Amino acid sequence: MMRSLVLFLLAVAVALHLSCSKDHQNLPTGFAYDPPPTPTNLVATGGEEVSTISWSYPAAARASIGEFRVYQYVEVYDMLQIIGTTSDTVFVDSLLIGNISYCYKVSAVDTTGFEGWRTASACAFVKTRSLASEAHRR
Repeated sequence: MMRSLVLFLLAVAVALHLSCSKDHQNLPTGFAYDPPPTPTNLVATGGEEVSTISWSYPAAARASIGEFRVYQYVEVYDMLQIIGTTSDTVFVDSLLIGNISYCYKVSAVDTTGFEGWRTASACAFVKTRSLASEAHRR
């Protein structure tokens, strides 16, 4: 009984494969894609409740890039959250809570919407806004 079931399932699989192969014989069999280069030299610089993230990107590849995606990265949980996009190689993350380290990763997205590999993380310690800065803002 079991052998008959196995032979039947094998015959069905072969039949489906042959009919599918005939329908799609002229289509490409693989997906060839070269992702955009990964940004390099990622640096995060902390300020008073703000963090500035900057990176390098090859000039020759810039024309094919639609945007850079900036992620906040929580290393303890290996969690990523996209916090914004930019067409520049600098991003400012504001409205942060002071006395905390923030980590970031960045990726390039080409003009067709494909995202490349993310950078390794870069972290910055963000300070609490001082009373002198608060008085100056008023």
